[in-house]
Amino acid sequence: MNPCVIPKLSEDHDGDERKLSMHKRFVQQARTCESEILFIGDSIIEQLQFSTLWQEKISSLHCVNFGIGGDRVENVLWRIQNGELDFNVKLKAVVLFVGTNNTDCTPHEIFEGILEIIKEIKHKLGNIVIILPTLLPRGQYSNPYRERNDHVNTFLIDKFCNEANADEVTRNVHVVEIHHNIVQNDQTISHHVMHDYLHLTNSAYLKIFGPVYDKLCTLLQK
Repeated sequence: MNPCVIPKLSEDHDGDERKLSMHKRFVQQARTCESEILFIGDSIIEQLQFSTLWQEKISSLHCVNFGIGGDRVENVLWRIQNGELDFNVKLKAVVLFVGTNNTDCTPHEIFEGILEIIKEIKHKLGNIVIILPTLLPRGQYSNPYRERNDHVNTFLIDKFCNEANADEVTRNVHVVEIHHNIVQNDQTISHHVMHDYLHLTNSAYLKIFGPVYDKLCTLLQK
């Protein structure tokens, strides 16, 4: 059985139930806030809200951030099945970014898990705009996790950018390719782009997630 399609609460490795507390806060936010756009995913999404890009541009779109560091595909699936999509206002768009933490899964398992999340979003919210930024490379040097993420991206692009694959799942889902031009010619990643070779620096968020903001503005005609 593919673990990515089985909803699962994030494991409490530290014993302080921080992630469960965050989930409960997000559920409460969904019920009370007036945000129209949801960003949901792992630490890449979580840290986006502290960037200049978010503060100066994205926040003006009435967005809310439900990112949790370390979350895997199955964790996000569990969260959206347990209240994080129960907004008191009609959402206009969801930006979903997750999968890089599923390091023990195959690219196809991760891809299938992302599809399951999309199906659940559509089930709960109808034919809403969904934006899928591609997974980013990781590690200062070449490693199997980079290859895994590249394979996931290939699956996503083939599924959602190929008209021959058009169906109810792909309708109104937009892949934004943000994974290019991060790895340098010598196959390394600079700490000026990813300070710990996983998370983006402030300036890199502007460059790499800027196209996600632009896509939102275009689709929602902001």
